[in-house]
Amino acid sequence: MDLYIGNLSYLTTAAELRDLFAPYGPAAPPQLALDAAGISRGYAIVPFDDPAAAEAAVIALNGSLLRGRVIIVRPAAPGE
Repeated sequence: MDLYIGNLSYLTTAAELRDLFAPYGPAAPPQLALDAAGISRGYAIVPFDDPAAAEAAVIALNGSLLRGRVIIVRPAAPGE
């Protein structure tokens, strides 16, 4: 199950996201969305193999603060 992480600061790194999601189980490396110039688009996808771990991450992290912003954590829609 892939999770969509939105409302990210443009300064958020993949390493920060990896560390944020690590307590919820093994996840593949986060995929930050970047524009053609390599600048963050303010969202990322975090793939999880275990749906239960992904759901636990959604419950725990949706609405939490990261770099001073309230982040959105939800299951990714198809094609996101």
